[in-house]
Amino acid sequence: MVEDTILVEKSEGIATVTFNRPERLNALTSEMMGQTIPNLWPALQEDKEVKVVILTGAGDRAFSSGMDVKEAAQRSPQYRSTGRGNLGLTPRAQNFTKPFIAAVNGLCGGVGLAFIADADIAIAAEHAYIFNPGVTIGQLAMYAPVTWAQWVPFQSLMRMVLVGNQEQITAQRAQELGMVTEVVPSDELLPRAREIAAMIANNSPTAVRYAKRIMWDTLDRGLQEGLAQAQHLMGDYSGHPDSSEGPRALVEKRKPEWTAVDD
Repeated sequence: MVEDTILVEKSEGIATVTFNRPERLNALTSEMMGQTIPNLWPALQEDKEVKVVILTGAGDRAFSSGMDVKEAAQRSPQYRSTGRGNLGLTPRAQNFTKPFIAAVNGLCGGVGLAFIADADIAIAAEHAYIFNPGVTIGQLAMYAPVTWAQWVPFQSLMRMVLVGNQEQITAQRAQELGMVTEVVPSDELLPRAREIAAMIANNSPTAVRYAKRIMWDTLDRGLQEGLAQAQHLMGDYSGHPDSSEGPRALVEKRKPEWTAVDD
């Protein structure tokens, strides 16, 4: 799948998705946010070849600067948003069950932050930084801060939201806050993301999807309800062929033959 603004490359069970507007710091147009990106996740969900997805930006300057401000500036002063514009953009918002890795290769701001906040694993290049420009340009980009509030220190998020453009969080600080899990040199970012993706792809795809759902459900539901849901899902998985194939393969010192996922 190749489009002007989104590139998708598939290899060995890994799909690498690239925002492809480097001349605009990979800013997202209304068409990208309204159609291209929301339509991407169902297509990858249905693709039997894809086990893990990596998202990054073209070039080394930006992951995504957020919405295209030039396009937004041309809107009528009477333009009103429903506030739901970000809700179908990210894989998690579309109930995407496959593992999703964000490889942050430069600056990331505004709506671009939603893809980091909703990633199962986010890693960043050393020169990357994140910021929320919303209030500086009279906008509200709140999806990522609200999501991050489940595990990132509240005052750090509030400061980013209220200061706007002037609050730039380095990759190293983002790792300290739990926004990304790892920081690597720029030229090692995609190789490292693919290395992590390959490790995930070697695991039972069914067990991986159950594990992902259990972890996100725990955040959404809270501890006690999350534990109850985890027990329920573990019961659903009990007896799956992979649960016995894994131990057998380990004892027999061979690669497991996992059962294909039935979507």
